[in-house]
Amino acid sequence: PPASYSVKTSASDALRDAHARSFSTLAMSGSVTRAPALACDRAELQTGIVHFGVGGFHRSHQQAYLDELLRLDFEGTKRWCTTGVGVLDFDIKMRDYLRANDFVYPVVSRIGETPEQMTMHVHEVLTLRDMILSFENPAAAVRLLASPTTKIVSLTITEFGYRVPINDGDRALVRLALEGATDDAEGDARCVEANPLTRGATVFGVVLAALASRRRLGLRPFTVMSCDNLPHNGEVAKRRVLGAAADLSLDAETQRWLEEEARFPSTMVDR
Repeated sequence: PPASYSVKTSASDALRDAHARSFSTLAMSGSVTRAPALACDRAELQTGIVHFGVGGFHRSHQQAYLDELLRLDFEGTKRWCTTGVGVLDFDIKMRDYLRANDFVYPVVSRIGETPEQMTMHVHEVLTLRDMILSFENPAAAVRLLASPTTKIVSLTITEFGYRVPINDGDRALVRLALEGATDDAEGDARCVEANPLTRGATVFGVVLAALASRRRLGLRPFTVMSCDNLPHNGEVAKRRVLGAAADLSLDAETQRWLEEEARFPSTMVDR
């Protein structure tokens, strides 16, 4: 079955089961339209956005919109594709599914009052270039975020994700970043062997390690963009980043740099 669903329907709850039953019929009918994956040289696609929380919402909304932009303006969008990062064990299944399908997946939209009236559109997305797991290679995750080509780090980590406390793995990872040990892929295995706790680094531990690395390298901070369903989610993200910086005992200059230079846009429209 398709990996993601973006369901657009005005049908009542009572009809939803009928809609589901009609799916296979629709798939074989003439009421299906398709947008195949964009024919392009995928070697030209670059990561400009790193995303934590590669789930159904991210794939069927943020990536679908980004893929539409790529179709409209390939040259202007090709440097803004996405690499996902997972920090939890259940992210393995998502990474493996995407990898097995060469990081191309369908988003299915359905609309209609009844199964007989329903139409379906299948949009194949390819802007999610890769997905890595921070607990497999914490240094590589830091290096990805610290890369000069990474402009945005976006988040769909749920409200709980902003309350996860900093741990010893985060502290160890930040120390490695400040020492420059995460700069070179050749040292990745040694980082984990010497500091196995880094496998348990949290989202904001990885984010702060990368920000500390960027400051050491003379780079500007990336934009931290919360896409979670929280009022004033940019302020929520900013408070968490600054709070984590303090918890990690980053020096005062780095904390001031984060407060003054980093950007935390709010993406939720309050209702």
